[in-house]
Amino acid sequence: MTILGRSWLLAGTMALVALPTLAVEPAASAADAEEGARVARRVGCDGCHGEGGAGRVFMEDPAQGRIVAPNLTQRRTLYPDEAALAGLLHEGRTHDGHAPWGMPIQSFQHLSRREVRDIDAWLRALPAVENAALPAGQWSAELTRQINDGTHPWLADLKPTPGNMPPPAPPTEPLALGRHIALTTCGECHGWDLNGFGDPGGAPPLAIAKAYTDEQFARLMRTGEVLSGGKSASGLMSGVAVYRFNAMTDAEIQALKDYLDSR
Repeated sequence: MTILGRSWLLAGTMALVALPTLAVEPAASAADAEEGARVARRVGCDGCHGEGGAGRVFMEDPAQGRIVAPNLTQRRTLYPDEAALAGLLHEGRTHDGHAPWGMPIQSFQHLSRREVRDIDAWLRALPAVENAALPAGQWSAELTRQINDGTHPWLADLKPTPGNMPPPAPPTEPLALGRHIALTTCGECHGWDLNGFGDPGGAPPLAIAKAYTDEQFARLMRTGEVLSGGKSASGLMSGVAVYRFNAMTDAEIQALKDYLDSR
């Protein structure tokens, strides 16, 4: 006799009283490497780590040093299963405790468990790449000090919001889906609350989306063409749109527009 279907015989009355039914989460769907590749493109995995996850120098400047997005086809052995990858993406928990510098955990924490399962399948399916020319990363002394003593202002970006609970799967209701897309895709540039980071010349608050018609917004997301025509002022949004956002479906783009309009 199972717990969920169990009834208790009440002594004296012989009445049967059923226990409350416990909520049971649906069985996990099979991992989909093709869908994982699409999600990985949308959220920027191969934007930072390079085509095929081969790794690349992400940034090099005196303040931070050389920041290298490592070769994923080599690093994947350090995260041998879906649970380990979820610990990294949802919690910023690396294999050896180092800070996942440059990874937008504040965005990745919102990925659904199904999306992480699919990204994991994509990661395992990537053909191995040697990329012997990829140099080692070298943090500057100042960046190393600030990370070690916990004073760097970006460290909070590498951790999830306390109490955050990733959903089992992406929402299907359009506004909820739009919010999900915004939080997992847009926050790293436009601010975790989508209101910008306040940097002079930085990405604007996403209230700007209200100035676009649905058609203009779809064109922006597909081609990088801004409202005034041509590329964005810095070229960043236009480049990201062409490389990353082209992976989004028409329904996802419309859901994102509807959500941004509703804020």
